[in-house]
Order: sequence, then C-alpha cells, then structure tokens
Amino acid sequence: MSELEMPTVITAIANPEVEGFVAGTLFAQGWNVVFRAIDWISLQSYLQANAEISQNVLLIFGTDLPGSDQKSIDSLIGVVRQVIGFSIPNVSNGDFDILHPLPTVSTDLISLVRGFVRAPLVRTGAVTQRKTRSSKVFAIGSAGSYTGCTFIALNLAMELNLLEKSTLLIEANFRAPSLSPLLSMRKITENSQWKKIAPNLSLSEITQDTSDDLDQFMSKATDEFDCVVLDIGSVSGLSNRLTDRRWTSTVTTWCCDQADELMITSRADHLGHHRLVQVIDLLQQTSIRAQLSFTQNMRSPGKRGDAEIARFLTATTALKPIRVRSLKQEVRSVQAAEDENATMVETNERSHLRKAIAELAHEITS
Repeated sequence: MSELEMPTVITAIANPEVEGFVAGTLFAQGWNVVFRAIDWISLQSYLQANAEISQNVLLIFGTDLPGSDQKSIDSLIGVVRQVIGFSIPNVSNGDFDILHPLPTVSTDLISLVRGFVRAPLVRTGAVTQRKTRSSKVFAIGSAGSYTGCTFIALNLAMELNLLEKSTLLIEANFRAPSLSPLLSMRKITENSQWKKIAPNLSLSEITQDTSDDLDQFMSKATDEFDCVVLDIGSVSGLSNRLTDRRWTSTVTTWCCDQADELMITSRADHLGHHRLVQVIDLLQQTSIRAQLSFTQNMRSPGKRGDAEIARFLTATTALKPIRVRSLKQEVRSVQAAEDENATMVETNERSHLRKAIAELAHEITS
C-alpha cells in the first residue's frame, strides 16, 4: 500500500452479524472489501487465485473462522500485507497469539484499523484505545487558509488561563507554524517540554523530532494540565491523512482519535465557505471519535453577514456538531493584538470578538 492509499480488505469471520458490522463499517469509509471468507478453505483458495491483489491486502479475521489456527495465520506472512485478529464473543480463542477485543462501535473499529495501516509493526491495541482522563483536549483546525485558526487558539487558551484553568497551548501546525511569530518568540521548548507564558498558561510545540513520542508527550500533558489546546492548521484531505504514515499526519490522527473536540474554523466569505463545504464532504465520509464543532470567522456586518450565517448553518447542521459559532470581523482589534504580539484581553478586552471567545471558554469548561 502506498502512504496515501486506502486499504483493500478481506474479512474472514464466520459470525454474520460481526462480519456485517466490520465489512459495512469499513465499506462506509470508502475502503474496498474485496472478499468475505466464511472458512479457512475459501480464504486460502481466494488468496491463491488472486496472488497479486493479496500482497496489498489487509486481512481481518475472527477466532470463529472454521479451520483456522495460529499456524494457518502464520502461513499468510508474506502472502498478505497485514493481519488483524479479533476475539469473537462466546468463541474460544484457541492458540491464537495476538488478538484484539472486538470493538462495539464503528469509530473504535475504524481507529484500530487506521492504526494498523499507519503503523503495521505496532501489534497492540494500546495505541488506539480512548484514554480516560480528567483534562479536556481541544484541537482547532482550519478549513482552508487564513481562517484565524491560530488567533482563535491563542486567545481561547488565554481565556482559559483567566478562568484559572491550567492550560497548555500546542503549536502543531507543521506546514505553517504561526504561534511563534504571533507571540514574537523563538525556540518555544528549547530547554523543556513547555514554557510558561502566563500564570496558568504554558506553550509547547510538536516537531518532526518529537512526533515519534507523541503518545507519551500527550499523556504527560493531559496529566499535568486541565485543558490542552492544539493548533493543528489545515484539515483539508482529512480522510487520506488518517491513514497516512508520514510524521506530518501524526497529530491530526491523534486528535481525531483522542481529542474531546475538533473545532473547524472557516472564513465567512465565498471562498472560505467553499473550502468549508469540501471539508464537510470529507467528514461525512469519515468517522472520528472527537466531537465536532464549527466556528465561522470574519463574518460581514449587516444583511450580508446574515446571509453568511444562514449559509454556514445549512452546511454544518448535517454533521450534528456539539456547537456552532459565528464571529464578527474586527479588523482593527485583531490588528492591534498582532501588532503588539499579544492577546485580545491585553489589547482590547471590551471588543465583541474578545467577549465571544471568552464566552466560548466558559462554555467548553462548564
């Protein structure tokens, strides 16, 4: 499989309800389920007759597959690309070595399969389990360019700080890092994992060098802070990035699997709305664990703004987001904050935009 190719799948599960759940869930994601074996003989026959296809196949089998055992599964090494085994309820696990509990919801199944596609040598389920924690993680992504994603992330983190919530703001926009220039800072985490910039606010960044240890880093961050805000930049091409093995997709994938909320920001103008619709089309075909919310930024004044809101609500309603917000355009207030390398509460705490972001901070922590 290439880095961006959606996996081709063969299922080998006897239980029709379980197989239907697995095959139907993956098919709904656009993955190609090319064969559905009901026993070991039918699986073996198909693989022998389709050797060229089999080399790029992801095989998903259940412990209830008649005629199968660990020895037969081991014989498929080199025949198929990857193998995932599920223990089937009320069926003996026999002598199978490595099995995963059968997921009960589609998002968990998809997350686990994506984990194998991205990291085929990782053979445990730990990397895909949703971790229990008391902290809240908010990932802020951009539908297109110049949506104010970083500005919103920075100001939201500052408002959480003012609510006395220990907050970590993470620069995770690999393609266009923006927090450092906005704050006029260099080497955010030169001597430590994060740098304190306000009484309850710290700043960190994820780079290519640290992305390999992302799980450990985020585990430590969520243990230490009440809130974690990640600026992940553009989320265009989301479905491909969730099976992409390159380091640049690591944080996006983690956020879709582990964040409490994925907030998509967009511009209110025509091009911004077009980019938003493209992202929504992808999200409708892609199951993720994080709850979705949408923030329309730079809304025009008057009747034009009313039309922009109506268009925005129509586009986002189908995904049933947990919250939808529209922020007015305030060029002077935003420019003043950027000129002073500061947040809005420091430069114009009475602005409508600052109050709207403060209200959002109250809402997500209540």
